[in-house]
Amino acid sequence: VLVVNPIEDKYSYPKEEIDKAINTALLDAKENNITGKRITPYLLKRVVEETEGKSLDANIHLVENNVKLSAQIAKELSNYEKN
Repeated sequence: VLVVNPIEDKYSYPKEEIDKAINTALLDAKENNITGKRITPYLLKRVVEETEGKSLDANIHLVENNVKLSAQIAKELSNYEKN
């Protein structure tokens, strides 16, 4: 089963802007020799900086929406298994 739960439009971030922020962060990481286990936290921090926190807000809303959907699915599966 594949469940797809896109972010609501009102919380989404424009693709062009997030792509630009990601590419900037990747270039910065390369220029600063950030590698290995340090790369993910570095990229996340830089993307948040580049988007002035908007990407973090979008991700928080996405996680919250995923939790809600997961709870709904779990409830429905529980009811299904009882019958």
